[in-house]
Formats: sequence, structure tokens, C-alpha cells
Amino acid sequence: MTVNQIGNSVYIPQPQREIKQDLDKDAFLRLLVTQLANQDPTNPMEDRDFIAQMAQFSSLEQMMNMTKQLEKMAVTNQTLAVSYIGRAVAFLQDSPDPSLPPIEMAGIVTEVWFDPKHGVVLVTDKGDIRLDQVIGVA
Repeated sequence: MTVNQIGNSVYIPQPQREIKQDLDKDAFLRLLVTQLANQDPTNPMEDRDFIAQMAQFSSLEQMMNMTKQLEKMAVTNQTLAVSYIGRAVAFLQDSPDPSLPPIEMAGIVTEVWFDPKHGVVLVTDKGDIRLDQVIGVA
């Protein structure tokens, strides 16, 4: 028996899926829906288990929203700090003696940079200061 070729078969490679290391809220929700769809109808998930999972989902979503807001605030602070270049800023400098209150000082901002540990740092003619130390701008 002979087999005749009907057409040309062409292999079209599929794009590789990106493997995520962390679960995002969409993955969490897909897992929850899959779990509900495939549960044993004679032994459904306990109400308290379902409520706990929904609470975890809600917490995850709130944390993600908070992270987005903090990122926006960081960008706003960086943009604001750049506008201080060339301007005089008043700031509180820690006193050499910890028992004394901070010292109010003023300086001209010459540079701005971002330190992952301390946030936005202003370079002044009086030394480096953190943005949260600024109490006034002239």
C-alpha cells in the first residue's frame, strides 16, 4: 500500500514561555480557580480554607498596590530633589552630642543622587544630606 503526500508539513516553532520565579496575583487567582474547578464534589473545600485563601489573595493585591504607590512616591521625591539644584535648603543636621537636639543649617545644593540605603541624597556645600532632613527651600 502506498501513501501519497497530501501537503507539505512545516514545523513552526512556538515562542518560548517566560518562566516566572515569583507568583503574581494573576497566577494566584488561576491556581485558586483551578483548585475550585477540580475539587471533589463529594468533599468540597472547607469554608474557612476558602476564606483564608481569599484573604491571602486580598493581602497580596494590597501589597502590590502599595509597592506601586511607593515606587511613584520615590520617583516624585527624586524629581522634586532635582529641582533643588542651585537653591538654598535649610536642614537639620544631627548634633555631635546625641543628648543635644539637631542643629539647623543651610547650604546650596550642587548635586542630587539616589542611595539605595538612604534614598535621595542632596550634595550641598555643607555636606551630604538626606531629603528627609530638609525643612525648607529658598
